[in-house]
Amino acid sequence: MTQADPHWAVAWDWVQREYDRENFDPAARAAMMHWLAADEAHRKAYDKAARLWLLAGLTAPMGDLEEHALAQVQPRMQD
Repeated sequence: MTQADPHWAVAWDWVQREYDRENFDPAARAAMMHWLAADEAHRKAYDKAARLWLLAGLTAPMGDLEEHALAQVQPRMQD
């Protein structure tokens, strides 16, 4: 059994907070930068969390995928 990254939860919290544009002020950014600089493991965990956030944001919701698939099939069925 592998051990979970002990920094993951904090990194994930920072990523979520960073994308909350209304509440992520300069003081929060400074605190995040301080946390990132404190340990290379923090940066690695943050980088993984940020990539996951971006990948999740680029994935279309399942409902949209189903509608797109139906739109592709329906014109062919009418021919």
